[in-house]
Amino acid sequence: CIRTRPTANFAANAIQIDQEKGTVVINTADKKAAESTHHDTSGMSNMETLFSFKFHHVLHNASQDTVYSTLSRDVVQSVVDGTNGTIMTYGQTGSGKTFTMIGDTRNFAHRGIAPRAVTHIFQTMAERTEIDFRVSCVYYEIYNEKVYDLLDDLTNSETRTDFQIAEEKNGKGTFVRGLNEVEIESEQDALNYLYSGELARTTSQHKLNRKSNRSHSIFTIFIQQRARSGVSERIVSSKLNLVDLAGSERLKKTMDDSDGIPIDATTKKESMMINQSLTYLEQCVVALSKKGGGGYVPYRQTKLTNVLKDAIGGNCQTLMFANMWGEQDHLEETISTLRLAARMMRVQNETATLETFDDAMMVKKLTKEVKELKQELLMHDAMSERSGIVYDDYTPEMKLEMRAMIEKFLAAEIGSDEEADAISLSSVRQMRELLMQFKRITLEKDANLQRAVTAGKMGGSLDGFAGTSTMGGEAKDSDPSFDAADAKNTVGDAVDGEGFSFGMAGGDLRPDVIDSVGSPSKSVQGSPTRSIESFGATDAAQAKTSSMGTTIFRAESKGGRSSAVPEDKEEAFALYKRTKGRSVNVKIMDGKAEVKELKGKAKSLSAECNEYKVEIDRFTGLINKKKDARMNQMQPGGYGDDIDVVDEEEFDLMKQQREAKKGYKAGMKELNDLKAKIGQLQMNIDDNKYNLLADFDLWHGIAIGTVIDDGGGASKTEGGEVMDDAEMFEKMELERIASKDPDSVAFFQAQKTRRANMSQNSLTIRQMGRNK
Repeated sequence: CIRTRPTANFAANAIQIDQEKGTVVINTADKKAAESTHHDTSGMSNMETLFSFKFHHVLHNASQDTVYSTLSRDVVQSVVDGTNGTIMTYGQTGSGKTFTMIGDTRNFAHRGIAPRAVTHIFQTMAERTEIDFRVSCVYYEIYNEKVYDLLDDLTNSETRTDFQIAEEKNGKGTFVRGLNEVEIESEQDALNYLYSGELARTTSQHKLNRKSNRSHSIFTIFIQQRARSGVSERIVSSKLNLVDLAGSERLKKTMDDSDGIPIDATTKKESMMINQSLTYLEQCVVALSKKGGGGYVPYRQTKLTNVLKDAIGGNCQTLMFANMWGEQDHLEETISTLRLAARMMRVQNETATLETFDDAMMVKKLTKEVKELKQELLMHDAMSERSGIVYDDYTPEMKLEMRAMIEKFLAAEIGSDEEADAISLSSVRQMRELLMQFKRITLEKDANLQRAVTAGKMGGSLDGFAGTSTMGGEAKDSDPSFDAADAKNTVGDAVDGEGFSFGMAGGDLRPDVIDSVGSPSKSVQGSPTRSIESFGATDAAQAKTSSMGTTIFRAESKGGRSSAVPEDKEEAFALYKRTKGRSVNVKIMDGKAEVKELKGKAKSLSAECNEYKVEIDRFTGLINKKKDARMNQMQPGGYGDDIDVVDEEEFDLMKQQREAKKGYKAGMKELNDLKAKIGQLQMNIDDNKYNLLADFDLWHGIAIGTVIDDGGGASKTEGGEVMDDAEMFEKMELERIASKDPDSVAFFQAQKTRRANMSQNSLTIRQMGRNK
């Protein structure tokens, strides 16, 4: 998109603009002819004098609102919808790049793309109440191939420039690591960060611009969005890059001292670095615009091209505003700008929504899914008449039973019935666990054998290694790994024949005195006795002892009390509930009564549902018995009839079970509805309590004189919170702006913050410029 800078000296004879067709035609013949009068014209000149360009949009003398609504709005909207976006301004020095991006910081109607984009984002977020947004931003500049954090503390004397450019394929993409990424809660916060960063930018004066930006600045807004319901682990991430490039310029124009501006070596170096980075940017654009592509793109030549890797040829929707200064003296720079813009149109970006997943939510979802699948398997096993199959993790008791099965299998004679009946296989998980137990037994036996061999070589007795690992209370005696040293480290005295007991605590471990909770007269030995002291010289304290022996202190305030309103808050609150706050208190009491009534209904429904559950279980048991008996009749030795037929009695049981299930389901639905209604009523009660207490505090403070009433419904404390003239004027100003244009309130507040920062940190800002 091309935007022209409004000027009174527009070269109408050399520049022809057709906004409908999107064409710009430049004829330099008149300028060449004028230059030929000062130079030798002998010989033929083959220099091109006619240049024609066609673009998507050409905005000639357009307003700020037109610039944003034409194309910028679509890019910002795509970012809120979940794809990356970049808007950059390019052109020569003084062509209006910063005005296009930032705008007039003193006029709401002339604000630029960046503040309008911030407003757009937060307005769209407010409309999408079903989505939870997380917004953050970074703001930095690239000055002389060094990165400076514009959101750093302005009073920080040590400026950091050793930032590294990194890339996350499934995350932020290309970004600068180590910058201050701040959370944004509101539109005003975002505008404050934008304008405070603008104050820290590096600027200087030269012939073409009184306040020329000498760095490339990038303001990036990161947006993460997810469903507010919490049922989805999907997180959509996107970012918006707002890039204000430094102006390309010719040194012979900017460094000319004919107008009294001296030649500055710093400005000369800045111009060289700016032109170098913009040259490599053009090389990247040229490489990407070649037919076929696939060639080398010099992204890493400069920091600017490296951080814009996503915007140029990556996963991003990119919009470039090429600003042109349509005067006769700047035709060469205008042609150079239009050439790069024409090449930029041939760069093809592919955009895609970047989705990530919340690990915690994913674990929760998978856990729930596994639980449901296990329930499905249990239902399938029940329908297939398979019992005893476990899908959860085996408990220690189950593992010990499997170990006993392995030991019984190993102890049985080969080919005996005991060996055949020792192990009953039911699932692959059980087989795997049996093999693990078999492995443990084998390893223990190998370890026992190794210890026995070692003890034999040392001339010791082998009696202690004769036993094997067994179940029961004799495990310590038979286990060779349990020795006297281990016995000293055990807890308490071991009890024989009591299964897997850890022993009993020894007598020396008992406490000398046991504090009885219900006996306040007893105390633990050695604990200090606390005395009840007065709370102050004039305040009295009252102590009460509860039935559990807990001492409760309640201080009674002293002071002059009003004849109408008691100074004691409890008495005053009781009076307030009977008088001024009676309506709210009645709502609270009625709500409590209704909640109590609904809780009684919920209790009855819960009992009814429990009865249905008992009936369902009883019918299920009877049906299973009938089914087992029918299956037994179908076995050899029965009636010999292979047809499975349900008799009338079992069919009646199944009908009763079905009716019980229907009653249980209806009861649970009604119970859940009651619980939801109780929850809503409780929320209303809590809101009324909060309002009652807040109104009471104001009423009581006014009554006893600690709060002053201004007579207009607003209150101010005596502690210095009364509005002065400046605060009252600010309040009136905000009300006036809000009534005129509510969308401009955040802009107005941000401008106040900007002016305050400028006045308070003016010396620091100038010193930062010198340090760079």
